[in-house]
Amino acid sequence: MFNHLFQLPWVLGLFAGGTIFLGLPIARLGRVSQKTKAFLNALSTGILIFLLVEITGHLIEELEEMVETAVTSGVGTPIAFCYGGLFVLGFSLGLLSLVFFEQRFIGAAKDQVAPGKRAKQLALMIAVGLGLHNLSEGLAIGQGHAAGAIQLAWLLAIGFALHNATEGFGIAAPLSGHRASWGFLSICGVIAGGPTFLGAVMGSWWVNKPAEIFCLALAAGSILYIIAELLHLGRMLKGETVVPVGLLIGFFVAMGTDFALSAATETTAAHGPRHGGSFGDANDIYHYELVRESDRGIRLYVNDHYNRPMDTRTLNGRWILNPDEPTPLTGNFTASQDGRYFFSDLPTSAAHNSSQIKVAVLKGKDWAEMEFFLPAQKE
Repeated sequence: MFNHLFQLPWVLGLFAGGTIFLGLPIARLGRVSQKTKAFLNALSTGILIFLLVEITGHLIEELEEMVETAVTSGVGTPIAFCYGGLFVLGFSLGLLSLVFFEQRFIGAAKDQVAPGKRAKQLALMIAVGLGLHNLSEGLAIGQGHAAGAIQLAWLLAIGFALHNATEGFGIAAPLSGHRASWGFLSICGVIAGGPTFLGAVMGSWWVNKPAEIFCLALAAGSILYIIAELLHLGRMLKGETVVPVGLLIGFFVAMGTDFALSAATETTAAHGPRHGGSFGDANDIYHYELVRESDRGIRLYVNDHYNRPMDTRTLNGRWILNPDEPTPLTGNFTASQDGRYFFSDLPTSAAHNSSQIKVAVLKGKDWAEMEFFLPAQKE
């Protein structure tokens, strides 16, 4: 019973998002000096700066690969433009919506607002930005679960749980010394951590790459605005000597948890077939699964180095049958309509004779290649 319970996507999402509450009690600190407030504010800023770098870096790298493939092979240009547009739209909405929210509901004279009230407003904004980010994390957990990679989903949940504990601290830092109520802290925790649970459930039902990119871009734009607000608050606190130390500690704590997550998923990330085919690792760049669906037809599933499905509509693939022979047969893959896999037909001779097949997918200007063995089909 418990083994089945631990494999449910909502349990993974609840675990990953719930740890955000661990960092919130620091907001209940009593009297706090200006220097301590400045340090905690800088710590929160450092955590969010790393998140901004990590999110935007990941998105820009994906978009760059799509553009390089489109330029070198002419494949996936419309999808690359679509994903690029989603990034611009999401980032702009994330940033400008918070600007509008502040102007509409907080007012221009924010420096004259009572410190306690201003701290709560800022904490809520941080919670909203983190919630958008955590929605994408939940989607990643749910998508791993939907693909049958339960071990990977758990590793992601554990890594995100560690990350969220530091994010909870980031919400609480501006509130230190203002005696925020447990009710208010609970609301912040639900806003920031709840989307992890929601995303895990959604992702287990519906795997959608454009939605993931849009959510991440939305989170990045929101976090950029929040960082500007925290830096403004830091200047008001005038804790110049401790601010750089707080920024460094916050940045490297967040980076350390991210590296721990990356190391765990890279070494044990459910490397194996999910569709009943043959599985292989292509130069630590892509993971391939080759499936024989008929006498002549084959499908190739392409995953990234975290073993997450890639959109084949943005890639270019080819195959070489019996590559060691003097005159090997070659052909190109075609992306499926939904981008879940490549497919192609092989020569009739491949059904009656055992053969080797080399598959390759273009990454930038280089082909990531791997060989598979195709046994003869039984009569």
